[in-house]
Amino acid sequence: MFCNMDSNLKLLTSMCAKINCVQADPKPWVGLVNAKEDDEMQITGYKRSLLRTTFCWFFICLTGGLLSLIMHWWRHLYLIATHEKCSLDIAEKVLIQEHYHGKHVTYYVKAIQEINATMSMKSLQLQAGFSPSSLAKNGSSGNGNTLTLQRQSEVEIDEKSFHISLHLSSGQFKHTNHVRMFNCKHLRYVWDKQTQSFNKLKGLDVNVSSAYFHQQRGLPVQEQLSRRLAYGPNEITVPYKNFKTLLVLEMLNPFYVFQIFSVILWFTYDYYYYACVILLMSMFGIAMSIIQTKKNQDSLRETVLNKGCALVVTETGEVLETGTEWLVLGDIIEIPTNGCIMQCDAVLLSGNCILDESMLTGESVPVTKTPLPMRRDMIYDKKEHARHTLFCGTKVIQTRYIGSEKVLAIVINTGNITAKGGLIRSILYPPPIDYKFEQDSYKFIECLGLIALIGFIYTLVTKVSRGIDAVKIAVESLDLITIVVPPALPAAMTVGRFYAQKRLKKKNIYCISPRSINVAGSIDCCCFDKTGTLTEEGLDMWGVVPKTVTNEFQMPIKQIERLPYGNFLFGMVTCHSITIVNGKLMGDPLDLKMFESTGWTLEDQKNVPDCQKYSLIHPTIVRQPKKEILHGESNIAEASVQRQSSIDDLLADVGLLNGETNNDHGIVREFPFTSNLQRMSVITRRLSGSNFNVYCKGSPEMMQQLCQPSSLPENYSQQLAFFAKRGYRVIAMAFKPLSSKMSYIKAQRLAREIVESDLEFLGFVVMENRLKPDTGEVIASLTNANIRTVMITGDNLLTAISVARDCGIVSSDQAVVTVNARQVLQKESHAYELYYTLDIGGCENATKDLVNISDIISLQSSTANSIEEVCETENYQIFNGDITSLSSVSMTLPNSNSLTSVETCETWTYKDPELGVVSCKHEKKCHRPTWRNNYRFAMIGRTWQIVRENFPNELKNFVVRGAIFARMSPEQKQALIIDLQQMDYCVAMCGDGANDCGALKVAHTGISLSETESAIASPFTSRNATIECVPYVIKEGRAALVTSFGIFKYMAAYSMVQFISVMILYSIDSNLTDKQYLYVDLGLISVFAFFFGKTGAYVGPLAKQVPLNSLISLAPLASIILHLLVVVVFQMAGWYQLHQQDWFVAFKHSDEDHLGCYENYTMFAISSFQYIILAFIFSKGAPYRKPIWSNVPFCFSLVTNLAIVCYLVCYPSQWIRDFFQLVVPNNFRFRFWMLFYGAANFLVHVIVEIYVVDYLLFQKVQLRRERNMKKSKRKYMHVEYDLRCCKTWPSITQSCQAFDSSTLLTEIKPTYVEIRAEQNFDTPASQNNVLNSFFEAESIQAIQTLPTVAECTVLSESEPTKLLLMDKQMRGDDVNVIQIS
Repeated sequence: MFCNMDSNLKLLTSMCAKINCVQADPKPWVGLVNAKEDDEMQITGYKRSLLRTTFCWFFICLTGGLLSLIMHWWRHLYLIATHEKCSLDIAEKVLIQEHYHGKHVTYYVKAIQEINATMSMKSLQLQAGFSPSSLAKNGSSGNGNTLTLQRQSEVEIDEKSFHISLHLSSGQFKHTNHVRMFNCKHLRYVWDKQTQSFNKLKGLDVNVSSAYFHQQRGLPVQEQLSRRLAYGPNEITVPYKNFKTLLVLEMLNPFYVFQIFSVILWFTYDYYYYACVILLMSMFGIAMSIIQTKKNQDSLRETVLNKGCALVVTETGEVLETGTEWLVLGDIIEIPTNGCIMQCDAVLLSGNCILDESMLTGESVPVTKTPLPMRRDMIYDKKEHARHTLFCGTKVIQTRYIGSEKVLAIVINTGNITAKGGLIRSILYPPPIDYKFEQDSYKFIECLGLIALIGFIYTLVTKVSRGIDAVKIAVESLDLITIVVPPALPAAMTVGRFYAQKRLKKKNIYCISPRSINVAGSIDCCCFDKTGTLTEEGLDMWGVVPKTVTNEFQMPIKQIERLPYGNFLFGMVTCHSITIVNGKLMGDPLDLKMFESTGWTLEDQKNVPDCQKYSLIHPTIVRQPKKEILHGESNIAEASVQRQSSIDDLLADVGLLNGETNNDHGIVREFPFTSNLQRMSVITRRLSGSNFNVYCKGSPEMMQQLCQPSSLPENYSQQLAFFAKRGYRVIAMAFKPLSSKMSYIKAQRLAREIVESDLEFLGFVVMENRLKPDTGEVIASLTNANIRTVMITGDNLLTAISVARDCGIVSSDQAVVTVNARQVLQKESHAYELYYTLDIGGCENATKDLVNISDIISLQSSTANSIEEVCETENYQIFNGDITSLSSVSMTLPNSNSLTSVETCETWTYKDPELGVVSCKHEKKCHRPTWRNNYRFAMIGRTWQIVRENFPNELKNFVVRGAIFARMSPEQKQALIIDLQQMDYCVAMCGDGANDCGALKVAHTGISLSETESAIASPFTSRNATIECVPYVIKEGRAALVTSFGIFKYMAAYSMVQFISVMILYSIDSNLTDKQYLYVDLGLISVFAFFFGKTGAYVGPLAKQVPLNSLISLAPLASIILHLLVVVVFQMAGWYQLHQQDWFVAFKHSDEDHLGCYENYTMFAISSFQYIILAFIFSKGAPYRKPIWSNVPFCFSLVTNLAIVCYLVCYPSQWIRDFFQLVVPNNFRFRFWMLFYGAANFLVHVIVEIYVVDYLLFQKVQLRRERNMKKSKRKYMHVEYDLRCCKTWPSITQSCQAFDSSTLLTEIKPTYVEIRAEQNFDTPASQNNVLNSFFEAESIQAIQTLPTVAECTVLSESEPTKLLLMDKQMRGDDVNVIQIS
């Protein structure tokens, strides 16, 4: 029925083209929208043609409505058939064609809407998209302090000056009296007379300066209405269809249309029983589909429901309350102090806001938003200035302001063009996905339809030649179509998915798209988000590594309570963005963990006493832990562990300080964290002091650049590498005292660049991000099954690499090549070049020889050494002419503050000087590396974007070998999934945040670990927030895919078996009786199809080979064809043997009620055995499903039906004979021959399937060909082959070597300094005293006048350190080692 549909469509199109029509307008009728963008589409103008419409409806009537049904499935054909092309400026409708990578073409037919400013106010409001009910409701709910459309209509509108406002770019609104527009994919396009094209209507986030926003004031009512006419209501529209519409659309599905046709035909043929069964099955399928569609529709609608009120500032400065649906671009809104849900995108103009952006980022971390700076030369960018933007769908938790200043924001986007609107559009309009099994199933049905057409013509010709009644000819000929293309096929195909869905539900995995279960069976690449998916949410404190007064690292301190009161501790408790919301500490998990580990407390501004206020605002106060008085003792002791003594403690012990020191601090100014700066800082003041201090924390590399070189320990890079290479998050702390003359007002005016310069390094804070318990096991199981695993995360690269090694995405024997991009100047223009960093990890056995702690070359000394000296230290090895160093190359810093960059700070890689390409003297050590045989790529999102835009030839290599993609924005995640699919991977995406929605939607299989927005976008949702669900989904998908394969092959084989039997019987004008049809269709086929998919998924490990997903391939086609040949041979053998019997009497047709004969008995007996045998043959078990005997109902039905058929063939009772109209031969020998045919048939089918198909054709031929990289049809196999053959690419620029932890832990023993003091009035201060480092250089002379000297005792936990001190004393170094009693 559906064969050669494409040729029919072309014929219809050419027929319409031949109709005489003349294009009246010479202007172009074809154009582009969104030119040179990812969503570029072709647009063609059309206007109604009376002649075409007349011809179209004539042919619709002529075909009995069939042509109308075809035009319903391909709606653009109706437009072509009833309209003629015209120029776009006069078009009534437009045909939009979206070409997706040259493989798919999607058509949209849209009507042109026209709005005139001269229309009545009510008409204008309706044109703007407001329903009459909403207008009435809005008008009735208005009050004196509410801004409504009713009040707007009461305002006098100057009809002469009234216009419609459109914004396309640069903040300039275009005023016009007439607008032509259309909506496509929930975006509005308006006609531009100047460019003679349709342009996308854009918000105020396109090429607008920041000064523009600050210059805006409240909008007049007339301007609000004019903008609302252009942009419509502030609502995110979701297509919503009622039950009746869904029912009609589902019934017009091609499969159900065919089933309705079959049911009507069977009722005409008096075949009531099976027709009723098929009708019930169809009704059940339609009902289930409607219920699921309605449920998904309601869930999505609830997500975008816009309820609430907004405070809008009018042109007079008055603040009025209005519904959020009436907001327009340019409105100034006041953010309530108690928070709200943002229903638009807005730029913050004044005050601060604390937001929960989990809807966009997936991270439930409050983010502080600050006002957009007012600079005329700064163009606003939504990504770069995300920390000044309030995005739609995010939740404002709290607002902060100074004095009576209000928190104001300006609306820049409304409705579908907001951030949340873009998220919903990505869910509604995902890129089309190619799935081989579905495509091949349609092709196979077309082949069956072609066979049915041949049978139809043959039956028609032969029966006409024999003078059969015309009605009988028509009914029997059409019945052949329903035999060859079984109407129960769609229902049977859903059985396997139905059972798999139930089994997944028992494991707390819910599926809203059963079609995706089959797709999951073909997964050969799994992509994972990191935070919350592979690792636990948040970070845990590992410890701190402070710096000593001798400018060396101390031993790591894991008990933070032991830290002395000093700048390091003060930096930890003050340098953060934590706030108190509803009495609870809120902030970045990293900040919270760091702060809570100290035991300090934070006070809200409302609780600050008046005596402790600074000048204009209340600072945030952090207080040291209170001490507890132990009962029964007079002394005061801390309940926690003993804290190390600070300088103040020592001075107090000797009487230099009176009373207990107050270490409480006030945070007077905060410079928030940004991704491109990689740091944050605060200005604080000790409550007991008068000077302001700066504390800063950030990535170690960035802090290395900001700190004074003299304050950095010599082994800075090595110490960082020790922790970073093990996946720890390393944060550097720094400090700087401000001038004593600094006042609060001056501190508020200091530029950030001045504050964050000339810092003194304090030490490292080390945090760990633990893997979830089952992450490693799941990754290992996927890897063992040859399923590729990829990490796509918003986290920084170094941490991502470490986590990838820990969980097994990158194995211990694999090297990681980091891809970097940098700008170069070429012929007066900037271009990019790629360079590569090698991390060989543990892939070389000889790498342990690289580590020689006693000879580690520091960052400073390595530049002074010659190449020969570098080679001789054995700390470097040469790989392909590239020197492998102990430190890594610096990475390209991201310059985009994307929505995912919400961490407080991040770790970046650490720099090493360029060493160049040299030849080593010791050639025996310069061996050819093996890392090129097994390596993976890693890169950040910015590099990925540069590669996509500038290096298309290298892109495929990174897609195939890439394992770690860090700092990826939501759009980049989605693009990477699409690129993987284009390389013929079947991709699964597992994530837990709304920022993963796009990737989850475009992936072949999306698995969400959260029930937020990501659950709406993904077909699978796991209630257990671990990736343990991924193997379950793949196993059930494989079981469902193999089940669908088996059922499809079985239904196709069953239809062909019945077709062969019926064609043989048609040759003598006989047929199977209605009861025989009924038993075969209901007792055999329906029962087998229903229980076929009940076999569960294989419980063992995932098989290495992905099951076949293509019906049009060697093994499946050979299986069906060979089995059908066996069927034909045995049926013809039985037919021939019957005709050789002495007692045989040929059948003579008398009427339709008497079809029983010997031929009928023979064909029914042999074909019944074949139905049972084929059901057993196609129901396969391991390695994708459990053994067949585990499916008890299916085995029971096989045995039962086998017994029934044997009974019918050998010893049927008389009433059974009459019921089935069986003419059983009296010769028992012939009956036993039927049993022999059944047994022989079984043996031959088993041999064909197991040996010929599975072993010879599949394993020996097809599987070998698919595994052959050169001959495989998969693109990624060819790329992998090229990479394995290429031994010179990539050319490594610099290398880094992983440390051996056991070596470092035993050999690195940094010293720490314990300071003691005693009262001594005689000893003068020494110029070289260790304590001098605690004071300013110009203060040393003043210190000498103090009546106290502080000496130090340098202690060490290792004997080599003592020997080092003795050696210094012998050389005359000024080291005073004095034991204080």
